[in-house]
Amino acid sequence: MTREEATLILQSCRLGGQDAADPQFTEALALAKQDPELAAWFAQQQKFDALVGGSLRQMRAPARLKEKILALEKSPEIQIGPSLSVWWRNLFSWTSPMPWTVAAAVVVLLSLAVYWKRPESPARFADFSTRMVQAAVNDQHHVDAEAGDMKQAVAWLGVHHGENNLVLPAALNGSGLMGCRVLDWHGQKVSMLCYRLHGSTHVDLFVAEATMFPDAPPLDKPQFARSEGMPTASWSHNGKAYLLVGHGDEATLERLLLPAAPAEILLPSRTYAAFVRFSGVRKYFLE
Repeated sequence: MTREEATLILQSCRLGGQDAADPQFTEALALAKQDPELAAWFAQQQKFDALVGGSLRQMRAPARLKEKILALEKSPEIQIGPSLSVWWRNLFSWTSPMPWTVAAAVVVLLSLAVYWKRPESPARFADFSTRMVQAAVNDQHHVDAEAGDMKQAVAWLGVHHGENNLVLPAALNGSGLMGCRVLDWHGQKVSMLCYRLHGSTHVDLFVAEATMFPDAPPLDKPQFARSEGMPTASWSHNGKAYLLVGHGDEATLERLLLPAAPAEILLPSRTYAAFVRFSGVRKYFLE
């Protein structure tokens, strides 16, 4: 099942997990648990459904409305077909269900207007980190393209509207590159590079525009943290925000980004040259 097919099915999924056991929804719900982008859309869709449902529940029908409607159906004087002469009188008659239908429609439309016009909260880097970690542990849709060469990866990212003006630490400038991917975050594109270094060391690097975040990480000074149980390192450089996610322990990221001394930088000569060009990080690392 594709993401588009799952989206179409999940649009009719009811709140509260009522359809979790329904075979028509099982596969789509399972895909939503594995795909972070689909999961984020589904959560937003459920929030929207809850908003509309809450607005409708606030409507109160007039007393004895049901009895009056049933009485109209049994009345022998009721006419079959539209009556152009009296339809407008029913619109303003509080004994008719029509004004309540119109009022309910107005409430729903106003709720939609408020929902869609509501300003989005600023994208926090902590939220970005959480979302990207979820993408990093997604094995079924980990990369969009396999690429063992940095030029090949950068070219693919450029074609798919990702970041292709990257300045990387030497250890991540091509050695061990496995593939790449483009993700969406708050309407912006995020580039991902997947690496397998030193045999079993697996890390994923995410790159986005730093202007997206009011709390972007510091310039050329990696910050180490944990997100969703995974070790991360983040920094900014030349208008880009970088997030490195490790599939091991913090020491793995520290060895990649914070060598204790120049003599401990065990990198091939071609990647060391890239490290020398990365002046901001080089200054921080070697001082």
